[in-house]
Amino acid sequence: MGSEKSAEVVAFASAREADRRVAGVAAAARAVRTLAESGASDIRLRVGGGSALSPATLADIERLRDSANVRVEADPDARSSAPPLSSWEIIRHTAKPGDGLVSRWLNRPISQRLTWLVLAMPAARPIHVTMFNAMLAAIMVVALLAGSQAGLLLGGILFHSASVLDGVDGEMARATFRTSAAGAALDSAIDMATNLLFIAAVSAHLAWRDGDAIGWIGGWALLAGTIGSLLIAWRVRADGAPLGFDMFKRAGPVRGIGDLVYWIVQTLSSRDCFAFLFMVLIILGLERIALSILSAVTTIWFLYVLAALAPVPRAFRRAA
Repeated sequence: MGSEKSAEVVAFASAREADRRVAGVAAAARAVRTLAESGASDIRLRVGGGSALSPATLADIERLRDSANVRVEADPDARSSAPPLSSWEIIRHTAKPGDGLVSRWLNRPISQRLTWLVLAMPAARPIHVTMFNAMLAAIMVVALLAGSQAGLLLGGILFHSASVLDGVDGEMARATFRTSAAGAALDSAIDMATNLLFIAAVSAHLAWRDGDAIGWIGGWALLAGTIGSLLIAWRVRADGAPLGFDMFKRAGPVRGIGDLVYWIVQTLSSRDCFAFLFMVLIILGLERIALSILSAVTTIWFLYVLAALAPVPRAFRRAA
């Protein structure tokens, strides 16, 4: 335990102020987390007003204090020293640097507002949103396999909705300091399963409806997407990293035709883009074109996965 002189002090004028939930976390716990991340090992939390902190606030402090020692002290003369925090300001900074075009300009603004609403419910956790997304995927498949044009339209809308909601659990986790390798792996697995189920169900719907080669085109997209995803999962697991499918994403200026082609494939194969594109084209009655575009992009993506994961010949390794 640090000395009285070296202890970091944060004060709140009342327990009510310290208990105030800011983006799903008590204000006092956020202040403690900030000090702990800055290297403080001994933190004094002064609370005025004569009331005790709520059990939820104490639980947040225990979860977020890391290895710091935290002492909660009643102080009738306490005046707030922690800067005022805004839930929206915190949530606004939960975006990911690798967001695609559709995610950055459409999905993320919607998902962050949903996150703001969900975090107003004290019991809400990221896993609840992840499971809701899985349920949404099941409804999507049923709608697509119903065989009607209305089912096809509903399935496309639900797929894009799942893409938007996919941001909420991650935003919640980052805003409330609940990120974990297990949670990220489950989220990635459900995302990929939703993608593949959508391709399978759309392909089956169009094959039954039209009875031509479009079913085989969709079937190839499903096969290439499944094998490519399994190869990426195998590689990530071999590297000891959490399950994720962003290993081939890269950002940078487009300096030539190669970079341009890669950027187009990366953009079109990202979930946010092709979910939105599919929904729009289904609404326009161009679902066959959408599936053909997806199959072509998936083919290029699959070839890149194979090339990127292929072992480098020993002679080239020696030369390098």
